[in-house]
Amino acid sequence: MKVVVLGGGIAGLTAAFRRRSPGETTILEADARLGGSVRTIREDGFVVEAGPNTVRTTEAAERLVADLGLEGDAVLADGRAPRWIVRGGRPRAIVPGPKGIFNEALTTRGKLRLLGDWRVARRPDALEDESVHDFFVRRFGADAAVYGAGPMVSGVYAGDPTSLSIRSAFPHLWEAEGRSGSVIRDFLKGGFSFKRNPDGTKPPRFRPRTLNFTRGLFQMVEALSMRLTEAGVRIETNAAAVALEGPRREAAGRRWTVRTKDGRAFDADTVVSTLDAQATARLLDGKLPRSQALVAAIPSAPVATVVFAFRPDSPGAAPKGFGALVPRTEGIRSLGILYPASLFSGRAPAGVALTTSFLGGALDPDAAGLADAELLALAMKEVRQLHPFLTADAERSWITRWPKAIPQLPLGHHRTMAALEADLADLSREAGAPDSLVLTGGWRDGIALGARIERGEAVGRAV
Repeated sequence: MKVVVLGGGIAGLTAAFRRRSPGETTILEADARLGGSVRTIREDGFVVEAGPNTVRTTEAAERLVADLGLEGDAVLADGRAPRWIVRGGRPRAIVPGPKGIFNEALTTRGKLRLLGDWRVARRPDALEDESVHDFFVRRFGADAAVYGAGPMVSGVYAGDPTSLSIRSAFPHLWEAEGRSGSVIRDFLKGGFSFKRNPDGTKPPRFRPRTLNFTRGLFQMVEALSMRLTEAGVRIETNAAAVALEGPRREAAGRRWTVRTKDGRAFDADTVVSTLDAQATARLLDGKLPRSQALVAAIPSAPVATVVFAFRPDSPGAAPKGFGALVPRTEGIRSLGILYPASLFSGRAPAGVALTTSFLGGALDPDAAGLADAELLALAMKEVRQLHPFLTADAERSWITRWPKAIPQLPLGHHRTMAALEADLADLSREAGAPDSLVLTGGWRDGIALGARIERGEAVGRAV
């Protein structure tokens, strides 16, 4: 069976890798390079991430690391490294685990109200969806909404908590309330990881890791590319898909035809698309009567990353921990600042500290489009504002821009997905084969790298 995968990001590469017959697979990538948002800069002893900085592993991600032979190159994050939330102009520590609810970012009154989730009534049956902000206000109080939900949404989605759907963006919280009537009660019952074996017993608890690799996250992309090439997978870069013809009830290999911008045609029994929402809607023009306009309207937030390399005057001046998230109420335009050299070893030469600032997002899209000099000045000002002891000048800096960095999942997004499912079911019937067209992407089934690997594995095994 011939399969064409549209998009050479981590999900598309994983899907091709997990196929039983990978040699019958073609990957079409519009860019000149594979990897999607995974981009590592390696120079003069620096290993700098220009996109995602970590993989929070899923079981599928752990299998991929092992099967690619990368376990020996895995670099684990310090599990005790504090995360920080800015309040009153300075970072406040949040420790990992349940003790994190007693963090310094919340007032005493805010902490007591947060614990009141235990007593808050279950959501009304008529409540079909809710913004992340409103969900947190209702369940945990206004303080937790501003200094919990706000930074979480900024850090994960670069989004607006008042318009982002809790049901679609953070389904585990929505489902926890539905199961137990209380998020905290559900957590204490182990509901967030509620899985059962066929015989009803609980499997061993999976413990995720936060990791990178000695040569950066792009090492995964390189390993996948090498293994796929060895298996006979055809990989075409600079091959943007512009049209999808079909479905047809014809001979094997001719159910679909993908046409690329340079005029080539690729026949397939099954097409797997990992494209963004707008590209998907354009490619399937006329084939999604219920959902095309809805899918095309799914927005994405632009983000720019600015990485500085400092040589602090003293070891104590270097930022420590995972990084700091910034609520929008603080008057700081950076969404957050990570400390890669503190979190992982081998990111920079000895004695050098790294900061990675993220600017832009749904609430401040213009920041991502500032000229380089303005962007550097703004990021530097805010790094120094949060870290006044970091007085040395930056030795190096790197800027990367992502015009469509992260898809936003607005209120009612689940209805868009339901309409899309109905359209895909009609296409499958027309093609005479279930799942002959598979759509996946951060706008549909998770944006984190671990989730993209998990979805890629599931798709690859299914087709």
